[in-house]
Amino acid sequence: MVAQATFSTGLLSIYCQAEDVRALLAAYDLSRLGDAQAQAERLAALLPITRRAVETAAGRDFTWHAADTVLLDGTGTDRVSLQGAGTLPLGAVRELRVEARLVAESDYVVYPQGEIRLKPGGALGGRFPRGAQNVAVVLDWGYPQPPPEVGLAQAKLTAAELLAEAAGETVATESVSLGDYAVRYAGGGKYAGAIRRLVVEATEALRVFRRWKVRAV
Repeated sequence: MVAQATFSTGLLSIYCQAEDVRALLAAYDLSRLGDAQAQAERLAALLPITRRAVETAAGRDFTWHAADTVLLDGTGTDRVSLQGAGTLPLGAVRELRVEARLVAESDYVVYPQGEIRLKPGGALGGRFPRGAQNVAVVLDWGYPQPPPEVGLAQAKLTAAELLAEAAGETVATESVSLGDYAVRYAGGGKYAGAIRRLVVEATEALRVFRRWKVRAV
């Protein structure tokens, strides 16, 4: 199956709040980052960066996409699937066209897992004609609100970066990565264990959401 999807970051700039990060760092000394104002400014600067790292690691964003158009290959059977298009979780199918012909809503069924099935005896004879990208689906999909696990993952990644900067060691001898984003720190530093734990936990939390790769357009 061939599918085309539009990736959009939406209006949301971050998945967690500064307070979420501060809660993770309450027991640590961040004075090397400066006073409270300097710490707040550094935290705010990191949040858009770690949001992008979360999306790269997950291979998707966690926003709401309204009225996206996805092109699928006709299968020659009574059904097509959106699972390979990366447009899950599915909100609603607004419109279905086959070879530019509008299919009446009464002629098909949409299942929550992203499958669309034609009913027998409809205008298309109950089958999607085989073809390349001849099925167009206009749909809503994604997350009206980011999952709590995703927000916590971003908070943990941001906290790990702040701890690495606050540790004060001048030589970064080790690193721990979430996708392409690496947090570098001194291997024997006082916060090394906490940094590794935070990034590993963020990685594990995002693993269950990783389903597809996206291309920004």
